[in-house]
Amino acid sequence: MKKQSISWRLGILLSCLVVLLQGCLWFGGGNSEFKQTTVGNRQVGVNQNPNLFKGKIYFTIDHNLWVLDGLTNSLKQLTKGQTVSDPAVSPDGKWIAFTVRFKDYSDIEYMSVNGGPWHMLLDGNGHYYFVPGLDVPKDDFKWNVQPRWAPDSKHLLFLSDFQKEDWYQYTHYDAPVLDLQIYEMSIDEPNNYNAVQDVAYAYVGDGGDSDPSFRPGHPDQIIYTHYAYDNTHTQQVIQLFMEDPNEIARKPHGTYYPGLPGFDPGIAITPPNVQCLEPAFSPDGNTIAYIRRESDGQMGLYIMPTPEGVTTNPNDPTVEKQALLPYQQSKLLVKGEFVSQPVWSPDGKAIAYFFYSNEEFNLWLLKLNYNPKTKTYSPAGSPIQLTSGGVDGDSHPFWTA
Repeated sequence: MKKQSISWRLGILLSCLVVLLQGCLWFGGGNSEFKQTTVGNRQVGVNQNPNLFKGKIYFTIDHNLWVLDGLTNSLKQLTKGQTVSDPAVSPDGKWIAFTVRFKDYSDIEYMSVNGGPWHMLLDGNGHYYFVPGLDVPKDDFKWNVQPRWAPDSKHLLFLSDFQKEDWYQYTHYDAPVLDLQIYEMSIDEPNNYNAVQDVAYAYVGDGGDSDPSFRPGHPDQIIYTHYAYDNTHTQQVIQLFMEDPNEIARKPHGTYYPGLPGFDPGIAITPPNVQCLEPAFSPDGNTIAYIRRESDGQMGLYIMPTPEGVTTNPNDPTVEKQALLPYQQSKLLVKGEFVSQPVWSPDGKAIAYFFYSNEEFNLWLLKLNYNPKTKTYSPAGSPIQLTSGGVDGDSHPFWTA
């Protein structure tokens, strides 16, 4: 009886030890399956298991641009010595656009996917100046960030505050519009702010817009995160919006402007009582992955169907209700302390995202099953850790074929 008791207890201890070791390996703690690359003063590992994903995933480490190759399971550094973020590869596969940050401003530049010289798209540098009668200086520095290509590989969406001094007459605020808003530019007219087209405005005062992108197969539809205050101006409201990017340009100047709801052509597709952000369209444009801040303080990666026919008449109450219906079909895929920046694989069979564990962000992968009858996705197994050692969690990744 005593030997059986010892044997039983030993079995339990060994089982616990196996679970603990598996847990350490799962998060990259000493896992021999992660090949190490020296990045600055530390080591970044890449999962060496074969056939984890196809294509290339671009992201930043210490704000240098790197690319992870799914064929060779290897990292390659593309930029060095500048503070780079938010890479985006053009649909024709030729160019990478990205943000370059400085102390008081940021530029948008692009280069060949094969490397080579950088080309300036938007220069954000400026200077401080005084206006008679004002005791504080003004400036014309510009924050230009988050470039995202249009389907023609000739135009880009981007965020900027370059119109911050242009809206006093419409907003009736005695302050510049510092919230970032969405614009579109042509690469054939670099650094020409006069040729930039207004796309989406901000409700002034709580962060503006973020995460813009075109819906695949629909050049007349974009999606973005919209930050605002509620009617009491005390609670933050974070919603996903869709919009026709050409609607502002079609209307006379002043029809739409920053400031308050109802004076822009964006339409909410998530309700105001939940905080949803960082949307990403599936390759066919029919499903949206997004992040939701949960009531328990964690964050969830969700997917939902894309609303149809809601951008042509965005300020109609009936259309506003219609736009919120697909949200009710949202499905949770992953949940954790910090889950962020989802991006779809080019074939629509997986989503990569950043996951926070062991006090660092790393790139993770969730493979998906698709049911053509119900047109729904479900996880195909457990999430897979692609990197260890830490990557930049504040910079969008980008996945190409």
